[in-house]
Amino acid sequence: MSEKKGPIKGIRDRISQLWNQYPNWGKIPQFLELLEKGLDKELFVDPDKKEIPIPIEDLPVDEVLRKSGFFRNLYEKLFPVSHVFRITYRYDREFLDNFMPLSQGGYIGRGSYKFVYQLPWNQVVKIGKSKLPSDAIFGSLFKEVGKDLSRFLKPEEMELRNFLKNQTSRDSKKDEIDFKFKRLGLERLHYWKLKSLIPDLVVPTRFFMGMRVRNNPFGIPNVTLTPCDQQPLLAGKHLKEFTIRNEKLDQNPIMEKLFPKWKLNFDSHRFGVISKSKLKKIAVDFNRVIEVTKYLAEEEKLIFDIHAENIIITLPDFELKIFDFHVFDDYLYEPSEENPTPEMDHIQIIEEFIKSFELD
Repeated sequence: MSEKKGPIKGIRDRISQLWNQYPNWGKIPQFLELLEKGLDKELFVDPDKKEIPIPIEDLPVDEVLRKSGFFRNLYEKLFPVSHVFRITYRYDREFLDNFMPLSQGGYIGRGSYKFVYQLPWNQVVKIGKSKLPSDAIFGSLFKEVGKDLSRFLKPEEMELRNFLKNQTSRDSKKDEIDFKFKRLGLERLHYWKLKSLIPDLVVPTRFFMGMRVRNNPFGIPNVTLTPCDQQPLLAGKHLKEFTIRNEKLDQNPIMEKLFPKWKLNFDSHRFGVISKSKLKKIAVDFNRVIEVTKYLAEEEKLIFDIHAENIIITLPDFELKIFDFHVFDDYLYEPSEENPTPEMDHIQIIEEFIKSFELD
């Protein structure tokens, strides 16, 4: 005859059973473990396998918004970036690995915070531009990273930071090194904010501390420590490639002459022939982006800074992907005069694009 269990004994047995079934119960994965999960597979490149480059006509077009001017393009030709290393800490000193060679024509363009270079395989490396601590990007999340930097950097990156700081006696240099490692952690945190909410829509990105080598016209290298990131290069169209600039916005005469602004009307027919089911899928994903934008603004007081050049519709799959975004504190973001809250500037752009699908 089996012994009758009381309710408390039954609960204890159930907890014990669950605990033994899942030995890692209670051991919450670290931030970086979650962030790096899958990147080795998604960004793996076989050096012995010749990769067919994506045809240039299938790559997103770099239109006026972020296109570099004559002097920047000339500078990149006279002082080309020849290669980038990932720098870490091994054998009680700094250690370089993950060599990324760049051709002289590898410079693609610039964003607000990074210079973009195409790698010999179908990926890009993005090199951080020098920014002052007063920039709006370094708000409350930057302070969050600074409170517990070990949460956002790998152990070897923390060791490298300490090693580099010990190599110099100048306080200004120590502060500069500290700032760069905090910025690396901040980039990861911005990425994670979106990756944790809409993981399938965010382009896989690996963030690392890099050593950029830029040569002068005499071949003498200049080496710079700077945060970098690595992404796959995708075939498709930027959202800005569907814009029709046929309606100029009213501004004062000086601004209208020097910095004209246009209403962003869209023509989704530039997709070519595409089924309604695919358009509906894109529309649903865009609405997910809108909900995330609202959530971050309302719950965390953060502005998801997404623009037409940060969104791509991939070809031939017609999937929505977003990349190179940042989040700002709402009080540091300048809203337009037309909208009561700053996040609506971004939401309205997406809503206008969805309307151009002409779905019921």
